[in-house]
Amino acid sequence: MFSTFYHEITKKTVIGFGTLFNNIFIERKDDQGVVQQKIKVPLAYSAKEKFMQRLAVNLNDPSAYASQIILPALSFQIVNIAYDPERKKNTMTKRYAQDVSITDDIVFKYHYGDVPYNINMQLSLYSRNIDDGLQIMEQILPFFTPDFTITLKPNVLKDQYEKIDVPIILNEVKYTELYEGELVKENTRFLYWDFMFTVKTTMFGPVKNTGLIKNIDINIFDNFEGSGIDDSCI
Repeated sequence: MFSTFYHEITKKTVIGFGTLFNNIFIERKDDQGVVQQKIKVPLAYSAKEKFMQRLAVNLNDPSAYASQIILPALSFQIVNIAYDPERKKNTMTKRYAQDVSITDDIVFKYHYGDVPYNINMQLSLYSRNIDDGLQIMEQILPFFTPDFTITLKPNVLKDQYEKIDVPIILNEVKYTELYEGELVKENTRFLYWDFMFTVKTTMFGPVKNTGLIKNIDINIFDNFEGSGIDDSCI
């Protein structure tokens, strides 16, 4: 029943999700409102706990600067993956495409109906001050009402018509301010936001080959005589 195959659907979905937040900038202005700095916010696929450990290093230790993160920053990761029964289609539905790599014969590739899965993603935003965090947050929230749809090319049958629409739903936003130690200048404060998303993607099974039907045999019998069936209405 099982065979080796890999369509990279999860990988493409994660890349598509991360690309949405890969071009965010913040501006820092002086008292007259003139922009002094324009900073691109770095984005990485990483666990939140890993970022938190690097943020909690002791800045009094000179060797700690090698692992200290420059903020603001963004990270994202997969939280869990679950089957979505509400989007289930007929399992026996097939999609066909001609295998153009075979030139001496006509061969079609096909796969059975796609299987809906939800990938829960967590996007985390880290900043040293509230204004940087609010700038980034306001560049994210207006696009999700509460969903934003991206289009991916799964490239399962490797034809030009393959496209899937992937809705990305923003479920909630959590805000936390972390400040440990005494309220002195040397202690470090940082803020972080957690954006919880549901990505509605689809998975595909193995691709199989089938030939073109070129000949058929049909047997027709005229066996109505003596059967008691009135063939005048046929």
